[in-house]
Amino acid sequence: MKNDGYKVVLSSDRTLFSEYHGGIFLGFSACFPSSLINEFLYFNLFCPSIEVEESGAAKFASRSLRLIESKLLEDGFRENEVIVAHPYYLDRVIGSETEILGLSEQDPLGWGPATSTFTNIFGGEAYMAKKFHEILEALSVKKNDPHIMVGGPGSWQLSSKEVREQKGINSIIVGEAEEIVSDVFRDIIRGNGASDVIEGEPTNVNQIPTSVGPTLNGIVEISRGCGRGCSFCPLAKVERRDIPIQQIINDIKTNCKANRHTPILHAEDVLKYKSHQGVNEEAVLNLFKEIKSLPKVNNVDISHFSISSVVGSPELIEKISNLLNLGKNQSFLGGQVGVETASPRLIRKHMKGKLGKNDPEDWPEMVIKAFKVLSKNKWVPAATVLMGLPDERKEDVLKNIELIDKLKNIRSLIVPLSYVGTENGSSFDLSEAPPYYKELFKKCWKHNFKWMESLYRDYSQMYLNGIKSLPTKFVLKFAKHYYRKRLERILK
Repeated sequence: MKNDGYKVVLSSDRTLFSEYHGGIFLGFSACFPSSLINEFLYFNLFCPSIEVEESGAAKFASRSLRLIESKLLEDGFRENEVIVAHPYYLDRVIGSETEILGLSEQDPLGWGPATSTFTNIFGGEAYMAKKFHEILEALSVKKNDPHIMVGGPGSWQLSSKEVREQKGINSIIVGEAEEIVSDVFRDIIRGNGASDVIEGEPTNVNQIPTSVGPTLNGIVEISRGCGRGCSFCPLAKVERRDIPIQQIINDIKTNCKANRHTPILHAEDVLKYKSHQGVNEEAVLNLFKEIKSLPKVNNVDISHFSISSVVGSPELIEKISNLLNLGKNQSFLGGQVGVETASPRLIRKHMKGKLGKNDPEDWPEMVIKAFKVLSKNKWVPAATVLMGLPDERKEDVLKNIELIDKLKNIRSLIVPLSYVGTENGSSFDLSEAPPYYKELFKKCWKHNFKWMESLYRDYSQMYLNGIKSLPTKFVLKFAKHYYRKRLERILK
C-alpha cells in the first residue's frame, strides 16, 4: 500500500471490473438478482475479476473511469495522487491522506430497465446494487471517511438527499464530467467542499482526453450523445458529438499495447459517425478501414446502431461486412438496437427521432427490413422492447407480439425490458401486469432460447477466451434449460 493512501481513489462496483471472458455483452448478467444465481458461481463463472496489480490498481477499467483518470492527470494531478483501484483492494489505496473516493456507477440502486425487469420477476437484489453497497460499507472507507463522489450513467438514481445521507454519499455528478471534475476535486481537497448535486455539461470533443490506460474489452468511444429526443431516455436530448479519428486510433493503440486487439466502437449509433442527416457512408466506412488497417487489430466490434440507419444505408452494412470478412475471420457482428415498440402511435408520441425521414406507420416494416438486411450480412441485433410505456394500451402490446412472430426466423436476441420512470425509479412491474404483457415476455424469451445455442457457439469462438472448457459449457447449457423452466413456472 502507498503510505497513507492516494489522494484521489477512483473505482466502481465489482461487476464493472470484469471482462466477462472477453464478451462485454455478458455484462448484462450483472442485472441478475442474487436469487437467480449463486454469488460464488456468478463471480467465478460469468464475472471473473480482471487482473490487479500489487498496489491495488486495476490493470483494465471502464471507459468512464479511464476518462476521469486521464482528465485529472492532464489537468495537473500527479500520478502518485490518483489511482483507479479494484473495489476488493480499497484497503491498499485508501488511507489517512485520501480526500476523495470517486465512484462511477451504471445502476447503483438497481433501478435500470434490465435490472428492474429481472428483480420484479425473480426477487432479490441485483449484483450491481449489492456490490455498490459493499463499497460504501468497506472498512477502509468507514475508517478514513473520504468525500464520496458518485458519477456515471446511474448517478441520477442518487438525486434524493435522503438516499445520499442514508448511504453516506457526499455528492453526485449527473451528466458529463470532464470539463468540471478537476476543479470540483481541487475544491474538495482545499476544504471548500462541493455541492450535493452537480450538473455536468456536454463536453467539447477537444476536452475529451486520450485514455492513459487500457479499457475493459478494448472499448473506445467514437461518438457521444444522441439527440434523437426519445421521451424516456436522458441521452436522447444530448447533442451527438463525434470524436476525431486520430484520437480514436490513439485509444485503440493504448488497448493493443495491453493485448486487447479487438476494439469495441462505442456510440449510441455507430452508423451515424460524422453525419448530420442520414448516414455519412464515406466517413463510417473510412473509420472502419482505418481501424482494421492498424497492424495489431484483429477484429472490430460495435456497441449500438439504429433501425433507421440500417434501413437507410443497406449498402454500407454490406461493405462493412465484407471489410471485416464476416462469416469467416469474424463469425458475426453484434450490437444493440432499440426497437422499443411496434406501435406507430407510441413511436409518434415518444420517439419520432428514431424514424429518420420515415413515417410512424412505417416503423414495424422498417424493423423487419432492417433485421433482414442485418441477417443477410452476418450482423446479429440484440434488440430491446419496452413494456409499460406511458399510455401503452393492449393493442400496442399485441402489435409487439405480432412483430416478434414476424422476426422468429431471423437470428437475433429480443430483450423485453420494463419502462423505468427517471424521476423516482418507479418501473413497470410484470408480475402485476395483464396477461398479454406476460405473453409478450414469454414470446421474446422463446425467440431468444431458440437462437441462444448457435449464438453462444459462435460467440465463444470469437470472444469467450476463458470459458471454452467442457465443464463450463455444460453448466451454461444446464443454466439455459433451468432458467427457461423457471421463467415458465413464474409466468403461468
